[in-house]
Amino acid sequence: MPKPSRTRILEREVQKDVHEKIQGGYGKYQAAPPPVEYDNDVGGDDTPDNVTVASASYMGEDDRFDMGPSTGHRKRKRDDMQDAIEQLHSVQARKPARAPANFQPNWPIDTDGHTALHWASAMGDVDVIRQLKRFGANLTVKNVRGETPFMRAVNFTNSYEKDTFPSVMKELFDTIDARDHLGLTVIHHAATTRNERITGQSCSRYYLDHILNKLMETHDPAFVQQLIDARDNEGNTAIHLAAKRNARKCIRSLIGRNASTDIPNNEGIRAEELIMELNTKTKERVPQRSSSPFGPESQRHTSFRDALGGDRSSTKKLGASYSSEAANTVHSRISPLIFDKIQDLAQGFEEDWAEKDVAEKEARQILANNQMELSILNQQIAELETQLEPEDVANKIASEANRAKYEVLSLITHQNRLQVQAAVDQDISMANGDAADEPYEMKLQLARELSGLLKDLRQSESDYVEALSMVGTGDKIEQYRRLLKRCLDPVDAETLDANLDSLIEMMEEEKEVVDMAGQTGDAMDIVAI
Repeated sequence: MPKPSRTRILEREVQKDVHEKIQGGYGKYQAAPPPVEYDNDVGGDDTPDNVTVASASYMGEDDRFDMGPSTGHRKRKRDDMQDAIEQLHSVQARKPARAPANFQPNWPIDTDGHTALHWASAMGDVDVIRQLKRFGANLTVKNVRGETPFMRAVNFTNSYEKDTFPSVMKELFDTIDARDHLGLTVIHHAATTRNERITGQSCSRYYLDHILNKLMETHDPAFVQQLIDARDNEGNTAIHLAAKRNARKCIRSLIGRNASTDIPNNEGIRAEELIMELNTKTKERVPQRSSSPFGPESQRHTSFRDALGGDRSSTKKLGASYSSEAANTVHSRISPLIFDKIQDLAQGFEEDWAEKDVAEKEARQILANNQMELSILNQQIAELETQLEPEDVANKIASEANRAKYEVLSLITHQNRLQVQAAVDQDISMANGDAADEPYEMKLQLARELSGLLKDLRQSESDYVEALSMVGTGDKIEQYRRLLKRCLDPVDAETLDANLDSLIEMMEEEKEVVDMAGQTGDAMDIVAI
């Protein structure tokens, strides 16, 4: 009811006699004190008599709550009762909880498939995580997006704000190499923590540093490098995602752990290209310098700080006293504020310079890596070029190979023709003139089939010769080369390719000598017989 209605009700029915105070009224009923004569009639002597003293002497210490003088009111009782209840709850919380008989720790509790362990990890509650593990919670359980509790822990800033992430990571670190349905690892998730720009980058850097440091302590470098350079379904590494989200702190953290910047994603974009583009955009966002007294000192005229620092008269003016109270107030209150603003501005320029300096170092490191890779590739190209033969020698070998290929093809064709002719003559001799009685259409069909077979035969001959030309050009020829080098002395082994023709001629001459010696021996045996 409104206040006027409540007051009229109190006037008519509730308090018809003298009253102390009516809450909610107005006028004469708002905190009206009782008359003095009412107090004398109703109030008695408050001096404790013998009975009261005797009864109070038998009270326990806990029953003496209201015996002493108190400046407070009932709120003190309520506060003490609340403290007692909280103390009781804290004592009960220290006792190990017992799960119900039908408790299932891996059961989803929301529409996204999150379990209790997912929620505890996202909230950064280490005690609940340990209790759930004690009840048999599965660390590898995933939600509908395939995210593990460890991934949910780095998706929010609760562990960062509570400073509980080292303990949370210790409980969930066994799933460090797990992936969600998009192919993202926990490092990908840590590099893209969702929050406002400043807190989000600091939180991502905080998570990445702890995860990568723990990885380097517990795993071998090859596994750490493989996990840092892991690619998702779109081919993006963690440094790709950090560069796309302008997370400079995460980029520096990953590059400091030797993250590869030359791995292309499915679109062919490398992380170093994204970083260079990010640095270019940062340079373009730098505002133009002006002659404002609050601008940088290198791009303006004589500044306020220069005037204060270089002119002694200005320094004397800062310590001057004024007769006017307003002047003294302005001088004592406004001047420190101006100096604070200037200091903040200078600090901002200093941080901007430091950030650009780090970006330059990152670009130089990427350039050094590219130059090193280029030098390695040039060295490999030079080694391959030394193995190449001169152009005239290569042309000579190619012409000889073509001539040999043509001769082999001609020989095989001639042999096949002879075989076909022999087969035809045999069939004609067996027919005994019966072929003349065959109709013309059948002869024409047979002629067409014969033409097709001849065409297939020519193609087969060409394929056969081509296959013969490729024999020995693989691993076998390299094995033969190593075998010849082992049979020769070191000097001749180094010049094996250049002296191969002379070596073959020498071996053929030795073969002819051996054959001639064998023939002579046979002749002498015949004569002796």
